[in-house]
Amino acid sequence: MYPLVILKQEIKIHPIFGNALKGDPHIFDFSASNPSVRKYETTDYDAFQSAIADELDKSGKRWGVGRYLEDRRTLLRNYPQMIEEGRVYHAGLDITSPAGTPLYAPIEGTVYQTGVDEGQGNYGGYVVLKHIIVQETFYSFYGHLSSGHEVEAGQQISQGEKFARLGEYEDSGGWFSHVHLQIHTEKSIQDGNLLQGYVDEKVLPYINTVFPSPYPLFRY
Repeated sequence: MYPLVILKQEIKIHPIFGNALKGDPHIFDFSASNPSVRKYETTDYDAFQSAIADELDKSGKRWGVGRYLEDRRTLLRNYPQMIEEGRVYHAGLDITSPAGTPLYAPIEGTVYQTGVDEGQGNYGGYVVLKHIIVQETFYSFYGHLSSGHEVEAGQQISQGEKFARLGEYEDSGGWFSHVHLQIHTEKSIQDGNLLQGYVDEKVLPYINTVFPSPYPLFRY
């Protein structure tokens, strides 16, 4: 089971952003417990991007991360359906970098799917890689990418091979420039959860069976 199979096989992970991330990250607090989250204009791309850039500048860092399983109900306030359904816990890891930054495969795999999740607040361009290690299968999902996809379904991808670039505006679903990295199990794919990036509280007790932690697949 992921991530134990990576640890057991001592798989080395290639940095998803190559050598683009310099220094340590700023940890964004997008949680509902942070009153400053209300300052983000999540339906205005330019304002949202500017606020993120300003926070990074003040932190003295050059890039940042948004945490896995964070309760983001305040950040999602402009998406009432998600609030009503309680889908406010972030199932992925967000890593910021400028639009156009290339992404590289952390481990070898096959392109399972590419697509465009259209609409404000959605993923925009996305790529899904399928990985099989000693008969253990899992998937790495990358959202908010350029919709001018550089790969296609069925294509073999080597570890460290460039497969996408970060998007902006419509290509990022209106979110600030970053990649949403999420891990899917076979169960998640079979249950039709490919584009589900947030979960409700009822899923948390068994989160590892559908969307396990993306941290083991991220290096910089």
